[in-house]
Amino acid sequence: MLYNETLELAVQPIVNLHTGKVEAVEILSRAPGGVLFPDEMFRLARQYGVLQQLTLLSCKKLIQSVEILKPFIPKGIFFNMEADVSIETLEQAVKLLDSIGEAQVVLEVTEHMPSGFAWRSFADKEGFAIAMDDLGKGNSNMVELMIMKPHFVKICMEIVVNLHKTGTKIIMIENFKKIGDDLNMQVIAEGIETPEDLKKLREMGIEYGQGYYFSRPCAIDKVPVEDWKRGFGHKIV
Repeated sequence: MLYNETLELAVQPIVNLHTGKVEAVEILSRAPGGVLFPDEMFRLARQYGVLQQLTLLSCKKLIQSVEILKPFIPKGIFFNMEADVSIETLEQAVKLLDSIGEAQVVLEVTEHMPSGFAWRSFADKEGFAIAMDDLGKGNSNMVELMIMKPHFVKICMEIVVNLHKTGTKIIMIENFKKIGDDLNMQVIAEGIETPEDLKKLREMGIEYGQGYYFSRPCAIDKVPVEDWKRGFGHKIV
C-alpha cells in the first residue's frame, strides 16, 4: 500500500444544521479495497514503524484530489492526524498541506494515545486550525480539551446517537456547547443518523454536524458534486 501508493481517501460532508449547506469536509484514510479497518491500519503502521510514511502519503493523496472539494470547504478541510505522530512528521505534513492554498486546513487530532504536545501553540504559529475528535470518548476528555485548546470540538457519535431519547446525553451536549461558547470553540456533532436527533441538536444550538443522515463517507472521486452543491436543506427538520 505504501510502496505502490494505493492508499485511498474517503470524504464525508460537514453540514450547517440551520441551512443544510455543506461548509466543510472530513478526509478519512482507507486501506485499498477496505481490506483493513482504519484503526487496524494505523495500529499496524505503528507496529512496523511506518506511521510517518502513511501520514505523509495521506497528505499527498489529498493534494492530488483537492480540486473537486473546493466548493465545499468555506469552513475548512478536516484532515485526521494521529496524536502520537512525531513533531518531524507533523511539520512535514503541514508543509505539504500548505500547498492546498486558500483552503483552511483543520488537523483533526485523533486521541488514540495521550499527547502532551502543545497543539494550539504549534497551530497558531504555523497558521492552521485544530479539532479534537471524539470528545466524550477515550482520551478525548475534558483534561485533554484544556491542554489542547482546539478551534473545533467534535462530539463523539456514541453521545449523539439516540440523544433525543436520553436525558443524560442531552445534558452532556448542552454542557459541551456551553464550554465551546465560553472558550470560543466551534462544536460539531458526529454520528447524526435520524431526523429526531438532528432536531434536538438544532434546538440546543449546535450549528454543525455530520453523519449517515446526510451522507456516508465516499471516495473523493465519487463525490456527488451537484447533490452536495444543492445541500441538504430538504433534510433539515
